[in-house]
Amino acid sequence: MSVLEGVSLRVAAGEIAAVVGARGRGKSTLIRVASGTLPIDRGSVSLDGRELTGLSEDQLTEILANEIGLATRAGPEVRLNVHDYVEMSLGATRKYSKGERAERVRAVLERLGLADASGAMWEELSDWQRVLVEFAQAIVKRPRLLLIDDVVDGLGLEHKRAAMDLVEGFAKDVGCAVLMAVSDHAAALRSATVWSLSHAKLELMHKHPDITYLHQPRQEVARAREP
Repeated sequence: MSVLEGVSLRVAAGEIAAVVGARGRGKSTLIRVASGTLPIDRGSVSLDGRELTGLSEDQLTEILANEIGLATRAGPEVRLNVHDYVEMSLGATRKYSKGERAERVRAVLERLGLADASGAMWEELSDWQRVLVEFAQAIVKRPRLLLIDDVVDGLGLEHKRAAMDLVEGFAKDVGCAVLMAVSDHAAALRSATVWSLSHAKLELMHKHPDITYLHQPRQEVARAREP
């Protein structure tokens, strides 16, 4: 049985796009496919025209370290405080010195209101703080593609709106493509494009003509398709 079948989508630089679907319908699988970390039976995944399918582990690791930010509800795989977890996202790249990494972490935690929680452990955080920490570790590298896997599921409308404010602000600052997997339409507020995912199929629901790209894209950033 296919989790995803015949899926084809693209997200441009500066665009915020959302895929809406109930739990267990393949949203997380789609996000993993878009990141290049989940092998696919056929088709291709590309970022800025560069194919991610078929890359070596080292090549994919480099792209993930520098160009793709991923926010999930999983949290750190090992016991780390907030500062170290966010800094770990920069550990796989050689672009920054130790001092530059520390400054980037400090800046993003301050921006998200987490400066006072930098020494806290994951289990000490509220659900909303965990969402903010996941955003922090995803955006600290200033990625070209931001992938968000249902991080606000179960939270109230106020928090969903606050999360969209953060996503919109970051996309505007950096001009990155944003692809969100969400469980309901409230979490897809202000998305330029909205798809529905059900029974392994992706269906375009809305493409809002009144929501323009936050930066006019010169080229496609992310694309997943089947031939």
